[in-house]
Amino acid sequence: MKTAAAALFLLPILLSPPTSAAPATATLTAVNEAGFNRINLEFEPPVLPAGSDTSRLSGTIEVLLEIDSETDEVSEMSIVDGNIQGSEVEMSASVFLLGSYDLESSTLDAILDTPNPPGIVDPATGEFDSSQHSFTVVSGDLSGEISTLLTGTSEISFNFADAPIGGTGIGTGTVTLTPTGSTPTSKTYDVDVRLPIAVDEIFEAEGFEIPIRAEGTAKMVGSTTIEIVPEDPFTTWAEQNNLAGSTRLEDSNGDGVPNGIQWALGLEASDNPYPHLLAPNGTTDSSVDFVISLPSAGTAAPLLVVTASDPSEPFLPLGGVLVNRGNPIPAGSTGLVTIKLPRGEQGFLQLVVTE
Repeated sequence: MKTAAAALFLLPILLSPPTSAAPATATLTAVNEAGFNRINLEFEPPVLPAGSDTSRLSGTIEVLLEIDSETDEVSEMSIVDGNIQGSEVEMSASVFLLGSYDLESSTLDAILDTPNPPGIVDPATGEFDSSQHSFTVVSGDLSGEISTLLTGTSEISFNFADAPIGGTGIGTGTVTLTPTGSTPTSKTYDVDVRLPIAVDEIFEAEGFEIPIRAEGTAKMVGSTTIEIVPEDPFTTWAEQNNLAGSTRLEDSNGDGVPNGIQWALGLEASDNPYPHLLAPNGTTDSSVDFVISLPSAGTAAPLLVVTASDPSEPFLPLGGVLVNRGNPIPAGSTGLVTIKLPRGEQGFLQLVVTE
């Protein structure tokens, strides 16, 4: 009659340790504040002097941020939805004998975007290269009249929906986070984004080539909340045992037992793990028995008993009814765990670390 055989393989499942960086979205609103969201537009018709006016930005954008909850620093910012409006502008000038012009616009709709996300931010300073982001006027009308001695009077009508104009940010922008509250599982911030923008293009209207320039700094504010990922308990254990940087699969103390099993059993790195591993515990008429003697302080993580008929094949969890504590064995367990395998079967057992 075949009996069950046990191979005491110690193969912890390798789990990726969580990181403190987390993605977060924020809806930001353009502020009505002196020095910001005032875009100076300048038109320079041929022969005649340049004219300028200021368009005030309003509206909201949505940004995707990568935030480190431990340092409260941002490493990435991408604009994923940025529809804003610019107020109407009006420009006029007159030069004796040369001519005159009178131009005005409707409300201008513009898009802020990150063409090639993610936008990179220096975590230490919150600064970023503004050229990673773009500003494009996509709708609105510019109309009026231009008169010159040589060309006479011409009506100007230009639709930005037909020929959008835009450019990238210019110089250095900033993202500033201010923590405003936290819970054990989340953290909330005020977000302040400042993006210098510039446009320098030439548009054609009624045979005229007219340079158009725009420059200013957009300031958008709002709030965001991120989930806090608890620190990986194995990482904490490794640091406390002077094994910082080691993995669960390594055997840092050279005793033949991986770090992950040592930690999950609730032991220190210097403790002898062998009294607490799978061990044969005799047979009965119906079963082949094994036992695990868990430390008195309790295990640090769930332990799973897995089995296979061939060690080269995938191991599968042993039925929970065959383990007196259930399978997986819960974290915090102490004392004896008994395992009863049906007599007459042959196989291999492993003790592995699971979530």
